[in-house]
Amino acid sequence: MAFPKKITVVDVEQVNHDSKKITFSLPGGESQVSGVPFGSAILTSHWPENGWFPVFRPYTPISAPDDRGTLQLLVKQYPNGRASSHLHSLTPGSTLTVRGPIPAYTWQRSTTPRELVLIAGGAGITPIYSMARGILSDPEDHTRIQMFWGVNGTRDIVLKNELERLEQQYPSRLQVTYCVSGPEGKPEAVDLGEPGRYKKGYISSEVLREAITRAKAGSWGDAKGTKVFICGPPAMQEAIAGKTGWLGGEYGVVKKEIHAF
Repeated sequence: MAFPKKITVVDVEQVNHDSKKITFSLPGGESQVSGVPFGSAILTSHWPENGWFPVFRPYTPISAPDDRGTLQLLVKQYPNGRASSHLHSLTPGSTLTVRGPIPAYTWQRSTTPRELVLIAGGAGITPIYSMARGILSDPEDHTRIQMFWGVNGTRDIVLKNELERLEQQYPSRLQVTYCVSGPEGKPEAVDLGEPGRYKKGYISSEVLREAITRAKAGSWGDAKGTKVFICGPPAMQEAIAGKTGWLGGEYGVVKKEIHAF
């Protein structure tokens, strides 16, 4: 897909209290695909009312690169978020100017079994989900993925259906764990469900211990040696993968073995 282009809203779905799935038609219709590589982003832009400069924001599509005629974004609206508020104001027939794609990580398939750990916090799920689906959809790739998604509440698991479909399609290659840190995740709260799928609290060293043990027992890391992919709020990324983060301090994962979106 050649950018910059105007894409047109064809559908808007409110998926929870602050997030929408927005589906756009591509300028070339059914004959065109976005071609945005998995894990990569597009750059949206709009002119705010009475603004002197345009507002640019990157978003990773949740649609596949080869989906014909459409591109879909998952957008969380933030308080005072100029880009997210604008996207949430769009209705069918509205247009949006996009540029890109913005390259993120060039993946190399593995024809032998390898282990990866993917970590997402909140809206940081979009590149992580895109990455996982892209890897899993390649029949020649034998990479196995353990994914952890930290959310405030169960209503924030806005790609649950999509992830469950991937787990059903690739039961030996994908395992997803949801970590709920809000009121539902307090020790005294009722059980969230299957213990192996839902954890109470934040993504922690203890939560990942079993996954990292499994990864270490196999061939941990892709062809470039990247072992962990992470995307989420800065505080989360710093606690997990920063200079003093426990990935390095406790598990010996060095900076070059971590890719942060």
